[in-house]
Amino acid sequence: MPIPFASLRIFGRTAAILGVLLSGAVQAQQTGVFPYRWVEAPPADAITSSDVREALMWTGHLDFVFKGELAEAVRKATNAWQKSKGQPQTDKLTEEQTSQLIQDGLKEREAVGWSMLHDPAVGFAIGVPTKFVTFGTPRFDGGTLFYNGGGTISQAVGVHHGYPTCRTMDSLYQRTTAGAAFRARRDNWFIALFRHGETNSYVKVTCLYTGAITTEMTAPVETLEKHRGLFAAMASSLVLTRTPDPTVRPRPRVDELPPAPAGFSDQQTARPQAKAKPAKPTSIDDSGKTVALKLEAREGPDLRADEVFDKASGAVYVVKADRRMGSAVAISDSELLTNCHVTGDLAEVKIARAKAELTAKVISRNADSDRCVLRTDTKLAKWVTVRPYDDIKVGERAITIGTPQGLELTAAEGIVSSKRIYNQTRVVQTSAPISQGSSGGGLFDARGHLLGITTFYFRGGQNLNFAVAAEEYAQEREESVNR
Repeated sequence: MPIPFASLRIFGRTAAILGVLLSGAVQAQQTGVFPYRWVEAPPADAITSSDVREALMWTGHLDFVFKGELAEAVRKATNAWQKSKGQPQTDKLTEEQTSQLIQDGLKEREAVGWSMLHDPAVGFAIGVPTKFVTFGTPRFDGGTLFYNGGGTISQAVGVHHGYPTCRTMDSLYQRTTAGAAFRARRDNWFIALFRHGETNSYVKVTCLYTGAITTEMTAPVETLEKHRGLFAAMASSLVLTRTPDPTVRPRPRVDELPPAPAGFSDQQTARPQAKAKPAKPTSIDDSGKTVALKLEAREGPDLRADEVFDKASGAVYVVKADRRMGSAVAISDSELLTNCHVTGDLAEVKIARAKAELTAKVISRNADSDRCVLRTDTKLAKWVTVRPYDDIKVGERAITIGTPQGLELTAAEGIVSSKRIYNQTRVVQTSAPISQGSSGGGLFDARGHLLGITTFYFRGGQNLNFAVAAEEYAQEREESVNR
């Protein structure tokens, strides 16, 4: 039986949970192999660090709950997988090992019939193991739309309207989930793991400003021992395609994952790029921050959009990283900010303007927060200052400059729609368009200051676009903000 929502209770923050920064959203550029079904082994150069983590999750070596930092958990999980294969335990997988791990993860996912339960009318999608569970007709009860599936495994989704919301999350946190074997709380979600003799249940509650979504899976211990990645897969698979609305008529469907594109060529790349030579991994720190960033509060009247473009576009570069293409924004004469899902695992990429190309090294990478910092030995002609997050005003004009669909230096205008915390990261929501290929571009204010790095958008929504706040890249230092 599903655990009643009212019975949930959390005790405290005792560990971290496996999560992806853009879970529930669409990155401006999708990469990797796990979004697709594969008949043949995926090409090695298409595999990303996120794919490695997901494969470790599916093989049961990276647990859905772990103590400490994700990087250390991934290292231990990698060693555990190597040990299971009778191989020496090292800090880094070889290309052959990586390929084998990915195939193991994909095989396990296929074994449970992993598909996606979509309801585009309500506005969400979530992974389901179709070989173990079958969903019936949704039902509406007391302000909540319920999707219930049964079989060897039971799975349930509840879309709640009005209560709980993010504003009431703290009180809900204090009085729910008694008896949980594990529990954890973060800004916009909490989880609980329950053990009931021969079955285990996992519950995740994700809050919204208009309500919440609860997801639950209950499975026999015997099944979980054979398919150890099921709870983690459900936890990380929830996608919001719009602000969920449980008051509309539901139209659910279960779809297989899409087949891998023919040739797996990146749709954002105009032509194949030569693979950049990786630099020594020891030269890359894991903060995703830089001391070169200069904060500057806004002063003076608005500039016209063309004036902002003239002022800021000189700092925006195209990033070419193997088959991926995105953008980066210069914040000093040698450093640039971008997204890690643009650079992937490379330690060196190309940055370009017009026909000129430069080599840039990745000097700082925090893949979980999608922040990467680049440095070039060639002095850059133009760069921009960063607007402090607290100084940004909802409703002010905002302009994006990036490389959507490979179109270099494309500008679009909108407003700052909101300022939010998303997966423990400050983000700027904007109505200025962000398209596929825009990742790593700049969101600027009407004075040409950098507000954020354009990162993701909600598929199916209207102008629901997001940039990681540029100040998130700032390494703490003694310099004061110019006032």
